[in-house]
Amino acid sequence: MIDRCDVCASPIGTRPCPRCGGAIARPDLLQPPPGRPAGELGVGIALALRGAGLTLRTPRLFALVVLPLLISALLFAAMVALVWTHRDLVRPDLVQAWPWGLDWLRRGVVAAAEGLGVLIGVGVALVATVILSQAVNAPFLEWLSQAVESLVVGQADRTPFSARRLWRTTVLPLLQALLMALLQTALGLLFLVLSMLAVTAPIAAVGSLWLVALSLCDVAMARKGFPVRERFRRVRRALPLYLGLALPFFLVPFLLPLGVAGATLADLRARRWP
Repeated sequence: MIDRCDVCASPIGTRPCPRCGGAIARPDLLQPPPGRPAGELGVGIALALRGAGLTLRTPRLFALVVLPLLISALLFAAMVALVWTHRDLVRPDLVQAWPWGLDWLRRGVVAAAEGLGVLIGVGVALVATVILSQAVNAPFLEWLSQAVESLVVGQADRTPFSARRLWRTTVLPLLQALLMALLQTALGLLFLVLSMLAVTAPIAAVGSLWLVALSLCDVAMARKGFPVRERFRRVRRALPLYLGLALPFFLVPFLLPLGVAGATLADLRARRWP
């Protein structure tokens, strides 16, 4: 059993905790205390907006959101450029003689085949970017979560550096992020299929919202060394809160990194009022 700090849940060997000192410097950011489930849904939305506002107002937090987005955009642009450069690979070879007056049809077939190949290539590039962005985002979002936690507890992380800590806070979260990315992609495809049927569309919408909640919870807990299954348990135990936290970013998915601060506040709030 790992001995963890009661305030920040970091693994500790001595007290007070070198991560947070065992105290909260900004309790106002963790208000209000837990209440009824319906109220917790509203609190989740409030924490999401509070965390997003904190990120946008703090330059070093905002930079940690923008940098991975730029890297992912560059990766996508590079893959699209590669597809465009090699579009001639899908161009059909129609060198045989065509009946007089049908050259326009030959040009149309070539253009359609080439366009379809480019569209498929861009789609593959988009899916690849979504998967790779999980690995790209992981260290930046971990640093963002850590910086938000430092604002709440009022001090920087003073835990001594060690190879074990590097593994727990950087390498292991990256591997877990890749695992979660594959799992989320599989579930996302399932919910996409379900959304095409009128009967199962509501289930798909709720499932997609839950998936966003799981992503946010994952970022806040990964660097603490919790196993993946604990993230599922956390979302299940505080489902209304995390659904409220995920709702703004479910509606505007590309702003999901702004939800990391709110998820970190939610995690610290759960420690303050277990």
